[in-house]
Amino acid sequence: MLARVIPLIVFSLVAILLWTFGAKRLGDLHVSAPVFMVAFGVVAGLVFGDEVRHQLNTHLAERAVELVLAVLLFVDAVEVRGGFLGGERGAVLRLLVLALPLSIAAAFAVGGPMLGVSSWGVVLAIACVVMPLDFAPAADLLRDRRLDRGLRHALAVESGYNDGLFSPVFAFALLTIGSPVEHSSSGPLFGAVHAALGAAAVGVGMGALTGLAHRLAVAARWTGAPAVRVAMALVPIITYALAIGVGGNGFVAAFLAGIAYKAGRMGERGEYRDLARRELSSVEDLSVISSTIMWFVFGAAAVLVFRLGLDWPRVLYGLLALTLVRMVPVYVSMLGSPVRWRDRTLLGVLGPRGTTSIVFGLLAYNATRQDDADVVLYVMTVVVLGSILLHGIAIPFGLHRFSARGEEPASG
Repeated sequence: MLARVIPLIVFSLVAILLWTFGAKRLGDLHVSAPVFMVAFGVVAGLVFGDEVRHQLNTHLAERAVELVLAVLLFVDAVEVRGGFLGGERGAVLRLLVLALPLSIAAAFAVGGPMLGVSSWGVVLAIACVVMPLDFAPAADLLRDRRLDRGLRHALAVESGYNDGLFSPVFAFALLTIGSPVEHSSSGPLFGAVHAALGAAAVGVGMGALTGLAHRLAVAARWTGAPAVRVAMALVPIITYALAIGVGGNGFVAAFLAGIAYKAGRMGERGEYRDLARRELSSVEDLSVISSTIMWFVFGAAAVLVFRLGLDWPRVLYGLLALTLVRMVPVYVSMLGSPVRWRDRTLLGVLGPRGTTSIVFGLLAYNATRQDDADVVLYVMTVVVLGSILLHGIAIPFGLHRFSARGEEPASG
């Protein structure tokens, strides 16, 4: 098993090393790290051929992807700037509390008749794959001053939390299609509750205690930023392992640990509004390495999808997920709010998909049988590639054209 996975891992690490030699120059040419890694992943897919399918479909690969997700979710939770809701409470709460569940429901309702998979659990898993926001393929949008600052900040906060909020639903979907729990007398619902409780206990406990201990230790001058940033890189990994050990969901636990750590480290009186960047650097670097590996794997997996040929229902579903299935829930969630209609449209359109969709897609691929697995991989590929084209190329080009004409694409 290990021998099968090692070549792909080594290939991905070599690709990352090569990227480091020219990262600045590539950035000047508008070639981002995800695009670079996808290109090398495609090469790997062509070299390894069908062996990629076997490399991805192993227990070791599944655990590795889960651990990557744990790190990403932890970083998302602790990285939100400006407090827990980033100073955009009204818009962010509407997006997370209303738009998010409505988008899952819409993706589930549309996917049922279109995808032709074996069970509703697979449809629910695919809905969770295609909807989480991730600005990895369009990071420049969050820094584009042609967009309203409040709008950009609301999207940044939403993307920081929504993948973690999708995770329990996704974990439940996986239990219904691939876990031994579904064959027990208690069923997948009991398994989901047990996993959620285990995740909550471990994640909140580990995060809060570690964050509080760091706050007290720094205040007493027992430790400093260099040691704290080492610890922060370890917290999601240890949390994941402990949660798995008690039968909980490891990546949900890591997300909760991130929220609890930030609360413990900041203090109940808010002595620290945000975590210092010097403390976040190590875990951020770990997150970058993890996410770039996922983009490489995505490129290799895309080769498998290309060989399946064109399937219009799956392509159409992916395009709907990128547009109407996101936009309509956002419009509904903003009813009665002071947000301008133009900004509501931008909130709906500016919803790139990236690393989280890849990770969820790979986990769902491992949990499903062959025919359903191909559907998962196909839809995930359409959505991520479509997002690169729409959010990474088309929308920035459109903003540039608006700017060249002296028009304002957004308020502020």
